[in-house]
Amino acid sequence: MWQAGFTYSVIAGIMSITLFFWALKNRDETIYLFSLLFLIVSWSGIEWALWILSYNLFQLVFQPIVPLASYFVAWTLFVIYASEKFFARRDWILFLLAVLAIIAIAHFCMDCL
Repeated sequence: MWQAGFTYSVIAGIMSITLFFWALKNRDETIYLFSLLFLIVSWSGIEWALWILSYNLFQLVFQPIVPLASYFVAWTLFVIYASEKFFARRDWILFLLAVLAIIAIAHFCMDCL
């Protein structure tokens, strides 16, 4: 079952990157918001697949595993930069709020899903 989660995450990640390029090239905010949605879906797929394998992503991120932590930090900083430079500030604020909501659900209520 975890393979489906990773596959789902990879497909969402590819779609997110494709939409990022499209949105930044054409300055299309709607496509940019969809790219953020697919990025959140990709991160959620990674977390879900690791949870099925009995790994806690939140413990892994806060351990000194530099590539894993830098992956999430780099994407978050890129989203903030792109939103500030090309689009509206509310985009990255809504992105961070959505990520925090997903973290809260994943951390406190994973068995509820």
